[in-house]
Amino acid sequence: MMMKSSLKMMRIQPKVDALKKRYAHLKVSDPKRAEMNTEMMALYKQENVNMYGGCLPLLIQMPLFFAYYRVLANVIELRQAHWYWLTDLSMADPLHVLPILIIASMFAVQFITPSPGMDPNQRRMMAIMMPVIFGFSMWHFASGLALYWGTGNLINLGIQMTINRSKMGQEMHEIAAKRAAKKLGGGNSPKTIQGKR
Repeated sequence: MMMKSSLKMMRIQPKVDALKKRYAHLKVSDPKRAEMNTEMMALYKQENVNMYGGCLPLLIQMPLFFAYYRVLANVIELRQAHWYWLTDLSMADPLHVLPILIIASMFAVQFITPSPGMDPNQRRMMAIMMPVIFGFSMWHFASGLALYWGTGNLINLGIQMTINRSKMGQEMHEIAAKRAAKKLGGGNSPKTIQGKR
């Protein structure tokens, strides 16, 4: 569902960009900006795109994440429970293997996932910043929670790699590559000039 929503978003991105460009001269406080939002919503409705479709799986996962955190912190039976090198799942990972796994797996997922309409520089920054923030937030959290998050990331990585090999994934990567080439083509770099000759 998330990938279908992203693909639809990528397909209509040129129309969204054209709409934003039409209203770019207006200030943020200008009341006519509301017309742009109305047109944008009409475009999403016409193309059958749910702009929140990509966020839904994360919103579903967050209550489970907080519930699991509360369980690990309060349930006595889980204290002193061990798993391989982790002697207590309610305490932080003493070797910090899980936070590093979270950083690496999140970076890999961010790196191989095509992003609809996102600037390549912004995408690179997100691919680095988000994993670092989440990984270091897990540094002192219960290792059971980090184990849950890291396992989820590895599953997401496998799913994303499978999707990337599918027809839908290949189309998403082609659209993303065309957008990146178009943005690079808009600059005045020597490589762009040589490519047009």
